[in-house]
Amino acid sequence: MATLHFAQISDIHISAQGDMYDMLSDRSVEFLTNIVADLNQQDDLDFVLITGDLFNDATQKEFDRFQQATRTLQKPYYVIPGNHDHRSPDSTEGLTRWQFAEYFNPQIGARFAATESQPGYWSITVKPDIQLIGLDSIKDDDWGGIISPSQLGWFKNELDTHADRLVIVAIHHPLHPLAPIDQYPEWGRFVCDNGPEVMAILDEHPQAKVVLTAHHHLTKIDTFGRRLHLACPAVAIYPCAYRTLHLNQQSDDAWQVAWQTHSATDKATVAEARERMVTNWQDGTGFDPEFVEAYAQLAWGNEGDRAGQLIL
Repeated sequence: MATLHFAQISDIHISAQGDMYDMLSDRSVEFLTNIVADLNQQDDLDFVLITGDLFNDATQKEFDRFQQATRTLQKPYYVIPGNHDHRSPDSTEGLTRWQFAEYFNPQIGARFAATESQPGYWSITVKPDIQLIGLDSIKDDDWGGIISPSQLGWFKNELDTHADRLVIVAIHHPLHPLAPIDQYPEWGRFVCDNGPEVMAILDEHPQAKVVLTAHHHLTKIDTFGRRLHLACPAVAIYPCAYRTLHLNQQSDDAWQVAWQTHSATDKATVAEARERMVTNWQDGTGFDPEFVEAYAQLAWGNEGDRAGQLIL
């Protein structure tokens, strides 16, 4: 029976501008270096998945710092873009979306620069019975997310093609609301605009059993039938953590999925990150302290969010 062991890292927010807002972005390279060292100790690790927001402004300096932090990683890694991983449309400094994809999309040759607005998606066979599909949910004009019609068509075709394999899907934006803040219009961009449409496609393909998301900076799990959605915590933002997952095939159509959350730094720094988050959210959002405290608890996650296992 097939097995798989991998790590998910997200929202690193490497920045050349120091700590800012609710982020310990000046120390995110240090956190990433710690994670790489930890992962190198796991001999059976198959790969590392990075689900977006590697950078804060996608400058060359940030890119160079990411490369330096990951150069000792002894396992392959796969990357999907986040909303911070390209320069703004009116800027001439930093990586464009196409340049980001040229660095990180192993299938960039199948995209068309003249027409492709979302060039960061790919599909890779990571084990003979397991397909990993990375989607590009990034918009040019704001921090919200959407999957374009052409990419949706490609996605459905990939799922149809790999109907006989376990499929793991990675997308930066969650496909459904994760927190009470998502009901406020100005904060709705935490969730993919056409998430229900993507979910409907997934419902038609039961071999897609695991969906890995990021962006919201929350440690959370949800199940939809026999499909598990895991939202990954942020590296640069409280709780400064990442995840590992173990998958073990139980039968032709049943898999055991186990997940574990790991800290990227020491307890004192995590506490500092929490205080920074709470303070910045209270000062910058207009929400009352109880609402912000509840959000911080969602960021940390409950016991089941942080570690557990299911048969899917």
